[in-house]
Amino acid sequence: MVTKWHWDQGRLNYFQFENLKAIAHCLQKLEGVVINQKDFDPLRAELESYTGLPFAPKSYRVWRNYKRVFECSFLATTINSQLYVTDFCKKIAASGAKKIDVDEFLSLFIPRFRFPFAAFTDYKKSDNLVYPFCAVLKYLISNFQLGKQTNISLEDVFSVIIGNNCTGLEPIEHYTKLKATKYKPDGDETRQVREMMIFISQLSILKWYKGALYLDISAKDFEDYNGFQHLTNPMYKEPKQIREEEYLSMTSLTGQIVYPFKLQSREIPTDDIFIEGKRTRVTHIKIERSPLLRRLFFDKYPDTVCDMCVCDTTQRYPWTDNLLEVHHILPLSSSLSITGEGTSLNDVVGLCPNCHKSVHTYYKNWLNKYKVDDFRSRNEAKEIYYQAKTSIVL
Repeated sequence: MVTKWHWDQGRLNYFQFENLKAIAHCLQKLEGVVINQKDFDPLRAELESYTGLPFAPKSYRVWRNYKRVFECSFLATTINSQLYVTDFCKKIAASGAKKIDVDEFLSLFIPRFRFPFAAFTDYKKSDNLVYPFCAVLKYLISNFQLGKQTNISLEDVFSVIIGNNCTGLEPIEHYTKLKATKYKPDGDETRQVREMMIFISQLSILKWYKGALYLDISAKDFEDYNGFQHLTNPMYKEPKQIREEEYLSMTSLTGQIVYPFKLQSREIPTDDIFIEGKRTRVTHIKIERSPLLRRLFFDKYPDTVCDMCVCDTTQRYPWTDNLLEVHHILPLSSSLSITGEGTSLNDVVGLCPNCHKSVHTYYKNWLNKYKVDDFRSRNEAKEIYYQAKTSIVL
């Protein structure tokens, strides 16, 4: 029997890492509150005020409509009608040296998420264990090792991964021999699995583009991270009979150490201007060093000029192809934006090498001036970029 993959659907915006951080902050403050209070929703005012997100419709309690967002993202559940926040929630909501970025979050999340999943009413301890994200990553990495195209379409997820009953527990060699099956999704399964793939595409080595998930690594990345075993080795714990116990077990990080997920090969010597030892900013560097993102950006905007100094490098240096680099405007620890269509390029601009280095220096000076480690919001990041852009002397 084929295991169906479940997820929340129609809530992609709430699964953006920046939004998850804001939600986690609110839920942590509300831990222990009784969810089912008469004539009062204890979550709505706090969540809507702090996150700026709508939790519609107002005629329903927030927990009723957004339970799967909170539980699928490993943030919170309810025990005896009281809100319980997880270790994941506390880590995401942390500030200063203890905070984690999206890569660190997903590095902890991917090996733990499995079916049967305690957030769903059909949870049964006896069902076969399936680690869906580990299975997909093993398939992508096996293709990388074979020198094949390192992407998987939504159709392939169903036909090759789900149709062959892959569990993520198999050795990676198993995935080199998989053949397509005739398995077809049923009902809203397509949308749910699609949103699962888009959710994990926030990992800096993944991109969701035109209905497919791409693995964006180099040979050195693969070597440095020993085949990314920390992402592809499922974390096994004996399933619990009671749903609440299973959820707490799955989301527990007791004794777990969060290691920086840092792709050394994506950095260049001048990056120390930007990083300054703050590991939460490394995600930004990895995004800007992504060869796939660069290709996607310039495929979409082939005639772009430097967004700051308006230099057309192909005209100024006619013997070169394209000297422009991609710059990610959003908060330094954030992932790329993801939408229903795929990886968003709306917050990426092309900069000449001089402007790119200078804007990172501008960021550094601004952060030091206000004694903060990171930008506090997407809008603030965009505002500071605009300040840098309008401050240059042409």
